[in-house]
Amino acid sequence: MEHHLAWHQARRRQHGAAALIVTMMLLFATLLIAVFANRSLVFEQRASANQYRATQAFEAAEAGAEWALAQLNNPQRIGPDCLPSGDGTATSFRTRFLRRDGAVFAPATWNAGAVANALQPSCVRSAAGWSCSCPVQGAASLDEPSGDGPFPAFTLRFASGDKPGSIRVQATGCTRLAGACAPGSTLQADAVAQVDVTLALLPGLRTPPAAALTTRGGIAADGAAVGAHNSDPASGLAVHAGASISANQLRLTLPAGTPLASGVVEHDTGLASQSADRFFASIFGLDKARWKDQTSVQRVSCASDCGAVLAAAIAATDGSALLWVDGDLVLDGPATLGSAEHPTLIVVAGDARLRGAIVLQGLLYATTLRWDDTAAPGAALNGAALSEGDYTGNASADFIRDAGVLATLKDHSGSFVRVNGGWRDF
Repeated sequence: MEHHLAWHQARRRQHGAAALIVTMMLLFATLLIAVFANRSLVFEQRASANQYRATQAFEAAEAGAEWALAQLNNPQRIGPDCLPSGDGTATSFRTRFLRRDGAVFAPATWNAGAVANALQPSCVRSAAGWSCSCPVQGAASLDEPSGDGPFPAFTLRFASGDKPGSIRVQATGCTRLAGACAPGSTLQADAVAQVDVTLALLPGLRTPPAAALTTRGGIAADGAAVGAHNSDPASGLAVHAGASISANQLRLTLPAGTPLASGVVEHDTGLASQSADRFFASIFGLDKARWKDQTSVQRVSCASDCGAVLAAAIAATDGSALLWVDGDLVLDGPATLGSAEHPTLIVVAGDARLRGAIVLQGLLYATTLRWDDTAAPGAALNGAALSEGDYTGNASADFIRDAGVLATLKDHSGSFVRVNGGWRDF
């Protein structure tokens, strides 16, 4: 009997030990599962945080590329903070950060000792919005915002494009104003991203007119000693009209050896048969609606004499001013608009009526064009004039086809646009 009881007690102890072992194994397995789950959770949290930071840096870089495009197409003068400035000596964003040689754009540089460094604008976002630095010399100057972030930042670098008239914008985005977004800083950003965008210049003037004065209609200027001058052998036209030319005191200047008769073309049926819209597009490469909606084009309107309004718009622009005049244009002399270095391109939605000693450096396009006042000498347009209809008037004005002025408008004015396939983030 005692032997039987001892055997049962031993069996119970064995069962208890087995149960304990099984329980410990289950507890250990549960612990392993909990540790693995916690490790996976920590990994996912870290991956999510890294993805958040990487996305933040990428979005900052994208914001930089879009900001650069908008600033390059803004003709207004800016201060060191990249905001519009009334300082007449200030430059536009495009002039400050790009240099041009003919139709080729290159980044502007500053010298640190004997080393040429590209000028780089930078911006950082705080709770109050974006703050930017557009240096004239030296590196960008920004303070990192205080308080709880995030405070993403970006910096820009420009490079010449593969083709004339194009540039590359390299936008670097960071999770904070540090590292690559703050050259010279000893701080490091949690994440950095880079976006490269190729931009091309859509010129304000695509095809310079061949003549000093071009009209789809006729020219009626009998009794006025109108001058039409074109010394460029490549074009050679002084006056080009779709209808008849009546100008019995017309003064002509043509390339040496060119017969005067070949410098005047009238009754051009090809020109006269064009619609007004096609005529405009053949010169500017866009229809009127798209041309006037460009960021680089300033729209103005005048109830009477438009001289002061045009002068103010040109003065606020650093470079060649592109102006769209809603309605008619009335311009009384004396007045001087534009310069050989910074010519002005004026498109008038209605009729242009000029009077007196007006000197315009650039191109004038209108529905019809009239120039009066024979008593005021010195009236001249250096560049070209175009009318969808007729030209009339009694002013002894000189229309001078200036190839240099037209080349400046073609190569340096206009709006930058993104090139298809010109974006990359690697």
